Amino acid sequence: MVIQYPSLVEEAYWYQKKFDPTVTKAEIFQRLYQKGLIGPTGEPTKEALDLGYVKDYTEALDLTYTDFLALYPVFARFSADHFKKIDHFWEMDRTLQEEILGEVEANQFTEVELIDLSAYFEDRKLSEPPVE
Repeated sequence: MVIQYPSLVEEAYWYQKKFDPTVTKAEIFQRLYQKGLIGPTGEPTKEALDLGYVKDYTEALDLTYTDFLALYPVFARFSADHFKKIDHFWEMDRTLQEEILGEVEANQFTEVELIDLSAYFEDRKLSEPPVE
């Protein structure tokens, strides 16, 4: 049987694995739960969100561009011309997607920026064409 761990546990696991290759996902789950950062089903606790240990990347409909950048600060370094609101959400053009991919491959983002990028792309289907 394969256990599906919540995304917070998965992220913490892959981060911790760099420092301790023997760590297990079950251990990570227990640590986060015992510290009060996640609940019994793996959702972040209010305390974890309030203290900034966990960031909620939920995009509301019709965010202003300023609010979009507050949610994903990594995009502040790119021109707003690359973004367009489509169906109530900010989408980027193919040119910026390619530029970001090149910068990821060249290790030009911090870990926090990579988390922002991951959260942004997680909710977007790869089959959908980007803004042209």
